[in-house]
Amino acid sequence: MPNSFGHKSADIVRLPEILIHIGQKLTPPDLSSCVQVCWLWNEIFIAYLYHTLDDSKYSWPTIMSEYDSEDAVGKKDEKWIRNVFAKHGHLVRHYSVSWTLLIHCAYDAGTFMQLHSISTSFIGMKQSMRRQLNLRHRMGLMEHEGRLSYASRCRESNQGALLSPLFAGALKPTSAGWNTALEQEQNWEAMQKFLLLVNYNPGLRKLYLDLTLKNLAGIQDMDCIYRILRVLPELTTFDNGFLEVDLNRLLESAPKLHTINFAVTINCTNLQLTTSYQQLRSLNVNNFMNSLTFFTLLSHLPALDHLSFHGFDIHSNFCLDGSKILNDTPSRLQVLRFHSQTNSKDHYIAEHVLPWLPSLTEFRIDQLTSTIAWAIVRHCPLLEIFEAGNDESLHEEYTNPPFETDTASILISGCPCLKVFDGIHHEVDAEKMITLPIVCLALVVFRCQIRGVPRLTPAEQTSIMTPESSISIKGEQEAALRKQELSRDVQQRVLDRLASLTHLRIVDLGFEYRDLDIFFGHGSSGRDKAAKGDYDYGSPFADTLELSLDSGLDRLKTLTELEVFGFESLDHRIGRVELTWIASHWPRLKVLRGIHEDKMLRVKRPVDDHKEELRKYMRTLRSNISHGAVELE
Repeated sequence: MPNSFGHKSADIVRLPEILIHIGQKLTPPDLSSCVQVCWLWNEIFIAYLYHTLDDSKYSWPTIMSEYDSEDAVGKKDEKWIRNVFAKHGHLVRHYSVSWTLLIHCAYDAGTFMQLHSISTSFIGMKQSMRRQLNLRHRMGLMEHEGRLSYASRCRESNQGALLSPLFAGALKPTSAGWNTALEQEQNWEAMQKFLLLVNYNPGLRKLYLDLTLKNLAGIQDMDCIYRILRVLPELTTFDNGFLEVDLNRLLESAPKLHTINFAVTINCTNLQLTTSYQQLRSLNVNNFMNSLTFFTLLSHLPALDHLSFHGFDIHSNFCLDGSKILNDTPSRLQVLRFHSQTNSKDHYIAEHVLPWLPSLTEFRIDQLTSTIAWAIVRHCPLLEIFEAGNDESLHEEYTNPPFETDTASILISGCPCLKVFDGIHHEVDAEKMITLPIVCLALVVFRCQIRGVPRLTPAEQTSIMTPESSISIKGEQEAALRKQELSRDVQQRVLDRLASLTHLRIVDLGFEYRDLDIFFGHGSSGRDKAAKGDYDYGSPFADTLELSLDSGLDRLKTLTELEVFGFESLDHRIGRVELTWIASHWPRLKVLRGIHEDKMLRVKRPVDDHKEELRKYMRTLRSNISHGAVELE
């Protein structure tokens, strides 16, 4: 009987519908293999292979580092690259470029005309091995050999030819630096070719310009940029780290633009809107903003639902006319993120900002104070995500103790929609964790310290274990035993509250303070002291949860969705028995933080044999669980 199954399998792999579905799932290396199978596969898979071209991934970095070497001649050299671009450039929809040569190749090919996105990164900073050798040679030449010094070369800035009248008076050349005259001319042309490439793609939807474009040339007249943007009617996303554009003119030029990210510093005057724009949904500004500008943005951008910036300018008076500017109409803003906001404006934020944001679902600020917390509870009932600063170098927090340590409980007991509390520097008092109502039963992420747990001191622990020899010792033992019982009761009740949050996927209860410069000041003396062990880096806090089975760890068996569990800085008492329990009761656990290998950048610390032994044992139980420290920015 013929093998009908084999025939059917062969027929299946020839069905275009099946191949198209497969092509959407494959990576470029796999697609590269597929296009070489047969004519049909080549015809179908080639479009997927060149759909996205990113010269920082897969084989492109190797090709570009060697394209001008003697070994590459006749193989994957510049001629080969230009042929590939000429043949397949019409298939590319997303182009991410960092090599200057590939700007020239894409423009010269004339086939990159159907792009949906263009992005740049590290332009002018990547060079082939041959060019690197030539650069080092030029840098090694001495002035007395008739060569100009680097300072002299930086004053050179020859202007090349213009490729289009569009750039007349618009561009300014960069200084020569270590570049040759030819390389500087190539950079000058590359900037024009890049902008023309953007101009020739009217279907462009996303444009990402990073700061390194300044290595090619500068922009001294922004009119040419606005003219280019006007021919991009489908542009929706503009990620800009290069141009100091005017927000009014930008929104006028791109009527469908809904997402703007200013990675470059923008002057507040460039953010002052005079007309309302319905299209913008998301705005990220890489600098501080005065409050007048903030309210003006909310007033003129009625569809804005995401706004992030450093914070309110501390040098300007706070605008108290927000209600007038907003015409007594609450904003529909859903996400407000401050990246560097100090507590100096908390009162104004609480009384003059948050009341106008009833739709807020996500809020970020470095430190949550009670002023802000109570305002959120009062005015932002839909809040789902709170994120605090996650920076190990919050210098003021360590040098000057924070005014308030327990503010997390205000949100936990007052925000019923809260799903994420991400504030590893913040604390919840154990007694409050027990007594206050927890209304955020859908909580998924809890990254916060639980402090204030009564734990035995080393002396009290010793007294319990010391045989009775006197009435005074007996009294100390009884007191220590009562405290031990109280500690167990408090811990079990705290763990019961955590256990009630059955949707939790991430629980981080502490982190280790790694930036030793904070404690010792800058310099080698502090680091030497730490290296000798005079500073107890990584030692646990005395008033944290124990997390042993005896203290109630098994009460967390309800957290079957848990994926990350962190207990850095806790006096956790976790041993083999606890790890065995964790491995069997948390089937989805992926990351464990607390028995990881210490990695110190500034000092060399001895290996923690106990942590290493526990880590090895855990790997015998669940090899799929990774071990790492809390990720601090």
